[in-house]
Amino acid sequence: MAKKRSSSKDKSVKLSEEFLISWKVNMAGRRSFYVRDTEVRCLLANYSRKGKHSFAYDYRKDKVHKTRVFGYFPHMTVEEARIRATEIHKECIEGGKNYDDLFEIHRLPRYVYFMMNSKGEIKIGRSTDVWNRIQGLVCEQTNMYLLGLREETKRVNETALHYLYRAYRVNGEFFEGNAHILELISRFCTYRDTDLEVARLMGQQENEIY
Repeated sequence: MAKKRSSSKDKSVKLSEEFLISWKVNMAGRRSFYVRDTEVRCLLANYSRKGKHSFAYDYRKDKVHKTRVFGYFPHMTVEEARIRATEIHKECIEGGKNYDDLFEIHRLPRYVYFMMNSKGEIKIGRSTDVWNRIQGLVCEQTNMYLLGLREETKRVNETALHYLYRAYRVNGEFFEGNAHILELISRFCTYRDTDLEVARLMGQQENEIY
């Protein structure tokens, strides 16, 4: 039997950026965890271990009860979430509009980033919270510095790059520093070549490496 969604003991919290940044929940035995905003009662904040908590609208009309995610913190602020939840509520309940047609989800873009350590090894990673991720890596390891970053594309992404440079893999996301990877970083991150141009470069490098 599926576990029921858990709520906080007091169920309601006055949401703020400070609360969401420091929010910690023991998720052992829980499928999900949410709190309700005291300012806008139809607004819920759903917990995420990674800090990208989601905002949801709590829909109740007649015998129907649904919740639907419409945004993510920190890309959407608490005040923006309150405004959007209020707008959705007015359109759904007062305006009688279709519930499922009112949601515009604000997803965080996914970035691929390149960092080099003191051994000259290059880490190829990706994150939707890229600046916090980079800060965390710099704090965890000494002499780590950023070479470049850019939003992922269908052709140029972490998975494709890991496969392309598999011959240079040292461990996990770390690869031997070499001219091929540095050239791609330069073209992709510094000179901002188009997706197609970088994909062609990757094809050329595939032939050269293998």
